[in-house]
Amino acid sequence: MSINSAPFWLLFLAMSRNQEKYFGRLKHDMAVDGVVVNAKHPGWGGRLSALVWLLRRRHLWDQWLSFRVQKGRLNGEKAGRLFRFGLILKSTGCLAAIKGLCRNRIPDGLVVMNGAHYKQQVVLAYAREQGIQPLYMELGCLPDTTAIDGKGVNYNGAVPRDPFFYRGYHPSKDVDATLVKRAPRKPVGEPVSLPGHYIFVPFQVYDDTQILLHSPWVDSMESLYQILERCIPFLPERWCFVIKEHPSAKKSYEHLHANHSRILFANANDTQELIEGARLVITINSTVGIESLLLGRPVLTLGNAFYNIPELVSHAASEEALSQLISSPGSWVYDAELVKHFVAWLSEKYLVPGRFRSYRDEHPKRMKQRIGQILKGHYW
Repeated sequence: MSINSAPFWLLFLAMSRNQEKYFGRLKHDMAVDGVVVNAKHPGWGGRLSALVWLLRRRHLWDQWLSFRVQKGRLNGEKAGRLFRFGLILKSTGCLAAIKGLCRNRIPDGLVVMNGAHYKQQVVLAYAREQGIQPLYMELGCLPDTTAIDGKGVNYNGAVPRDPFFYRGYHPSKDVDATLVKRAPRKPVGEPVSLPGHYIFVPFQVYDDTQILLHSPWVDSMESLYQILERCIPFLPERWCFVIKEHPSAKKSYEHLHANHSRILFANANDTQELIEGARLVITINSTVGIESLLLGRPVLTLGNAFYNIPELVSHAASEEALSQLISSPGSWVYDAELVKHFVAWLSEKYLVPGRFRSYRDEHPKRMKQRIGQILKGHYW
């Protein structure tokens, strides 16, 4: 399958074999000119020139390496000068490959998945210097969708945060509110009986970019649990917090399960059931927030979420603000009409249907349209 030829030329930086296969198929089906570079096997030529370029930009190293260094520290790695310089050396191959491809023709866009990896950060910095438009991909916040954005992913993306923008949008149809179930990495036991009144708090992956880069005052799931413990006196009488650990997380929080009678873990319960039964959903910045809005529940965010939009969600930028909000159920924001317009805009205008694991004919066509819009300066 091919689409009509495109007037632009793209580079794709793949961080794995699966990404390489996906980018290769997407490039072919969009019928665009371009090259897919595998970051793990970029070749050996041009590395000295790449290293010189990197050494001249030492003031940017901390910025490029930030996510990798933070993640390494969480997992027990030391992140001294030699470690950081080693990462810079590892990035020379990718940079050399991209520099070589740009020697005779400057591409219109550079496609990366997420963009936080240090090798991606280095190549993106070079691309910006050359006037190449970054194109950031990420799994979409709605089931079976992909996001592509010219500014970044998640909180760094170009999604407007003005509620009036969405109130002026006229949806063509309602969005399906059925969630896609995720299989857990580890055994989770049996579902638990849920209390009559509770606030649902989904845990997130502790070393994900959403926590390490976009959570200013909650730095771990243990910290989140301790914050909830301190907020219990502010809960309405007989209310509880119900937590579900992230099904894809490698880390277990079993040591917290029996710490407090008003904090319940429900790892085996269905997420949609937990959302629908909750009076409020508290999340740092998870896509569960979007799913909760779809299912008609008010949402309170603690971190930098791309959907931190006035009148759409409540937001607590501190523990004090959180305690005040949970003690006043009448203050929780939920505007069904705004939710309808916001989610419809995401589905119809911003997100691309399909994913690399659920590829379908519509996917490359819509992806090509979105890339064309971004390259013309229309981010949404």
